Amino acid sequence: MTFHKRLLDNANDLIWATDMEGRFTYINENIAEWGYDKGELIGQPLLNILNTKYVGKRYEETSNKGLKSIFEMEILDKRGKAHTVIVSSSPLQDDDGKIIGTMGIIRDVSETQKLEEKLKNEERFASLGRLATGIAHEIRNPLSSVKMNLDILRRRLTPQGEDDEHFKIAQQEVANLERIVTELIDYAKPTPFNLQREDMNKTVEDVMSTAKAACIEGGVTLSKRFARNMPLTLIDKGKMNQALLNIIINAIQASRPGGRVVVETQFVKTPSPMARISVSDYGTGIKPEDIKFVFDPFFTTKKSGAGLGLSIVKNIINNHNGTISVESEMDKGTTVRMEIPIR
Repeated sequence: MTFHKRLLDNANDLIWATDMEGRFTYINENIAEWGYDKGELIGQPLLNILNTKYVGKRYEETSNKGLKSIFEMEILDKRGKAHTVIVSSSPLQDDDGKIIGTMGIIRDVSETQKLEEKLKNEERFASLGRLATGIAHEIRNPLSSVKMNLDILRRRLTPQGEDDEHFKIAQQEVANLERIVTELIDYAKPTPFNLQREDMNKTVEDVMSTAKAACIEGGVTLSKRFARNMPLTLIDKGKMNQALLNIIINAIQASRPGGRVVVETQFVKTPSPMARISVSDYGTGIKPEDIKFVFDPFFTTKKSGAGLGLSIVKNIINNHNGTISVESEMDKGTTVRMEIPIR
């Protein structure tokens, strides 16, 4: 194997060459990352692996004109998954300077774009959080005054019947507002984490016990499937309890009477050790257009609440260097999956 061939084959990017008909004449070993075998593509059109709905015309125009160009397109791997890539292409010439095809480099930027989008969202949410905190602090003091005076008036006036019901409603709504204000402050200014090695199965089981009352009220069965070989996991138990309880309560509320919620733990060994906790319900599901917003602050499909519960959960999981994801299908149910690194 020559030095130049090793250089090309060991490159992180996909390097290729095509003839004048757009068929592969060379492709480096990086193609294996896309699920293809190098041999099966030689002689095949490059357009076979492009998402031509979006970018096929652009590629054909560029290659036919024999121009140097850099542009963005989508490539489908062998599994059908679309990858956003940057393509740098230029005419391929023979020793006499005659154009005999096209050569180029393809760089997968899918993860880079996801990271950039994540950073933009974090900046946006941080600004939103600072605004919300300011508003919450301004509301908290007068709200405390309203609550105190309602308590005083109810004790002094000792209302009966319908009048007493009005007082109860007012006090309940003030309590709801206090909860929302507390959530706003918790979201914007989270308290420091106290990380210790904990038994994740025991942590999850404790939270399930706390959620039993909600299960009885909703007529829902809560069951578990725990990994037997789960190592101790470095977590803030209080914060993790908060996150798990929020997810489990959401699952119970999304379930129909007589429904079932399953909580499962797994020890994932590859590519890196993880404690995975999955909470699955078989309820109403989440609309496909709503999935991407479920962790956004103030997004909610419920009649009450500030829409901060899942945002706070995501912050907690992020602060454990973990990940959280949601899979859902209408009228079949939802699974929320959390993964915490084991260190």
